[in-house]
Amino acid sequence: MPNPPAGLCDSCAHQKLIGNTRGSVFSMCLRARTDERYPKYPRIPVGACPGWERRDQPPADRASS
Repeated sequence: MPNPPAGLCDSCAHQKLIGNTRGSVFSMCLRARTDERYPKYPRIPVGACPGWERRDQPPADRASS
């Protein structure tokens, strides 16, 4: 079963995709490392975010497990 879209996070430079051993993928916000206003794992889909910045590369190249 595919993961649901993460809204704005799917096109954000601060998103990191985190996979687990059961095949699920989670959207992690890298801004949360330095700014407590951002949740590490935001509730999706994200419709608005003041820290959003357009990503240059597609998400498939950014996934990690």
